[in-house]
Amino acid sequence: MLVTVNTLYRYADDSSRIERVLWISPDRSSCFVIDVHNDFLPYAKQIVDIEEGIKEGIYIIEETDPWFVIVDLETMSKKEEKRWNQANEIIQMIASKEFEPNIFLPKERSKLIVKASESIGVNKTTVVKYLKRYWKRGKTKHSLLSDFDSCGGAGKERTSRKDKKLGRPRKYASLYSDMAISEELKRLFRISLDKYYYTAKPKQPSLRWAYEQMIKEYFSSEQEVSSGIILPVVKEGSPIPSFGQFRYWFNKWRDPKREVLSREGFRKFQQQNRSVLGSSQQDAYAPGSVYQIDSTIADVTIVSAFDRTKIIGRPILYFVVDGYSHLIVGLHVGLDSPSWAGGAMLALLNASESKVDFCRQYGIEIKDEEWPVSGYLPESILADRGELISNKTLSMIEYLQIAVKNTPPFRPDWKPQVERYFGLLQTHIKPFMPGAVYKDANDRGVKDNRLNASLTLSEVTKILIKVVLHYNNHHLLADYERDENQIAENVRAIPIHLWNYGIQNKSGKLRRVSQDVLKFNLLPSVKSAVVTAKGIKVNGMLYSCDTALREHWFIRARTSGRFQVDVNYDPRCVNQVYLRLSRNEYDVCYLLDSQARYKDKSIEDVHSLLSMEKQERTGLQEQELGRKISLAAEIETIVKEAVQKTKAEKVPQSNAKRLRDIRENRKLEKGRNRGQEQFVLKAVKQPKPSAADMDQIDKDNELPNHYDLLKQLQQEGLYGDR
Repeated sequence: MLVTVNTLYRYADDSSRIERVLWISPDRSSCFVIDVHNDFLPYAKQIVDIEEGIKEGIYIIEETDPWFVIVDLETMSKKEEKRWNQANEIIQMIASKEFEPNIFLPKERSKLIVKASESIGVNKTTVVKYLKRYWKRGKTKHSLLSDFDSCGGAGKERTSRKDKKLGRPRKYASLYSDMAISEELKRLFRISLDKYYYTAKPKQPSLRWAYEQMIKEYFSSEQEVSSGIILPVVKEGSPIPSFGQFRYWFNKWRDPKREVLSREGFRKFQQQNRSVLGSSQQDAYAPGSVYQIDSTIADVTIVSAFDRTKIIGRPILYFVVDGYSHLIVGLHVGLDSPSWAGGAMLALLNASESKVDFCRQYGIEIKDEEWPVSGYLPESILADRGELISNKTLSMIEYLQIAVKNTPPFRPDWKPQVERYFGLLQTHIKPFMPGAVYKDANDRGVKDNRLNASLTLSEVTKILIKVVLHYNNHHLLADYERDENQIAENVRAIPIHLWNYGIQNKSGKLRRVSQDVLKFNLLPSVKSAVVTAKGIKVNGMLYSCDTALREHWFIRARTSGRFQVDVNYDPRCVNQVYLRLSRNEYDVCYLLDSQARYKDKSIEDVHSLLSMEKQERTGLQEQELGRKISLAAEIETIVKEAVQKTKAEKVPQSNAKRLRDIRENRKLEKGRNRGQEQFVLKAVKQPKPSAADMDQIDKDNELPNHYDLLKQLQQEGLYGDR
């Protein structure tokens, strides 16, 4: 190997002895070297001896220079920078290339050292120190840096020789004497930290509390006070460790992982404190390879679509996001608690539906290219355990060939894309929405924003569609890491552009499937739908279909009793349900005309209406109960008074006579009642009739002789004797 300036070699028989070549003569016959570990000045050596020693194995070349450093000048202190500049000035004055090799000769070196000492105004010893450092560490400007980082014995434990407390003395007088740190005291520190700090009980105890418990347990004595109570007491003047000492060793032994695990639990550590070395994007290699689905409670309170004066709480939002492009491929807004039937199924169904038709339901007209995800099914779905652990999930895996992946409990960080969109979307729309929920909602004096609620479920959905269209088509994904091909193709990190690029250039895992097959396998089913004489009752509504009419189901239900059938329904619109006839056959059942109030409503709206009506009925029934109680009391009062009056007027007579006189008593009572119940009209004044008019009235009112008429009929044989 060719020996050059700054070559490092060590002795094979003494690994601690390392020399550096400082200067080589022009004819490469001799050189000057310096021992980098011993306090020697440079001395001459033959190049041939070094090269032959390397060949024979006497010397071994050091491939790495241990004194090579990279310095951040911005972090250098003013004092260190000043000393560094002074050292460089001295070296430039006496040890630059123009002074070589004279600086290596003892007599010439002495003259140069004196010159630098007098010129700069420093001690000769300081100049020599700078020279040695410059030569031993590689003859660079950085080799002159001071060893400030080695000052203070960093990482080394201090020991007290006289069994006294280390560190500065107390500034203020104390009731207790100082205590030196010993191995036994360290052991007590560790025991106390394990027992009183690295624990979840009480809830996240403070370090001060752990210190106080240690003093109480190990440095106090029991003392009985009045009333027989025994209290721990620390006697004045007794030696105890200070809180500063306790905190020092806590920081020295501190283990962040153990601290979070023991005080806050494994879930909190996995969510917020674990190392993050990977990315969820690395598993999503193409559009449709992984769909992420999740739900959250919306930060807005809504009102009923039937009665806007009725507040119905906060809806549940569902999003389905493609892991590759971060495109929101599906959404759902509902009222049911997070579950498969409560919304996950509808969000997945929406992810494969035509978005043009979906948006049109809410009065929004779009083009296919604005949301181009209709008719696609993913290869896999990543979701929470609760929503996709059901029999419907097994059906989806079996018939639709979609792999279902569930995250561990309490690990939303495994679905970062969908979790991030919840925050982005809600933050964007909250300022515009009446009834929005903020963090200070429960603070004293803050007006209850729920009273401002004005939006219905469909109106919130319409707003979300608008926001999703914006984010899909215009939102820049600042943290998205594009691959080499995407950079070469100049694909912008916007979801719609990433999606289109992936569809065209990646081996996409998206599959198409018939909407009828998809709905049949995803729509929730009702096995307790009842056929009644009035119709097929599903979720409180009545339906009819051709099969039921043709087979006279309603007549059968009225004559032989009700029976159950299986139906599937779409919670987003209750206008029709699907009657299961066999494994692959169904009949469409339509809402009866008598149920027109439910038309075009979602199942959430219907449930809300039925719930309100039930609540009203319950309130009316309770009011009726109170009125019935009052009525019973009034009846009892009337009966009591009647019994008392009857007893007061009762005269002595036999029971037989009382019963025998019922008919006569009834006749008399009817007569009295007729007098009281007769209609008496007010007299109307009429002109007085003349004598001729009176005669005519008498003739008109004259009644025939019925006896003579009957006798005449008998004679004529028209009315025989009886």
